[in-house]
Amino acid sequence: MRFRSWTGAAFAAVYGVAFVALYVDYARRSSEWFADLPLSLIALPFTLSMRALNGGSFAFGGAQTGRVVAAGLFGAALAYVAGLIIEAVLRLVVRLALHSRA
Repeated sequence: MRFRSWTGAAFAAVYGVAFVALYVDYARRSSEWFADLPLSLIALPFTLSMRALNGGSFAFGGAQTGRVVAAGLFGAALAYVAGLIIEAVLRLVVRLALHSRA
């Protein structure tokens, strides 16, 4: 199985751009109430995974730089894997369709 995927790279890039945009939005309005809510929502897969690994307790906020970086990398990796799976399934379907025609 190949682990290189253009679709995965595109998904990871889109996620990365969205994550950085939401972090910049948070940094711009960091003194407001619920300023990190959009950032927390896009980092939800990371937060839920860490809660499961940590026994149910894990805090995430825009001011926690290390966790923000980890959440961005985790989300981009997850988006890459999702794109890789989608691309592999589509390649298989196309290959089967072309093979059945011959």
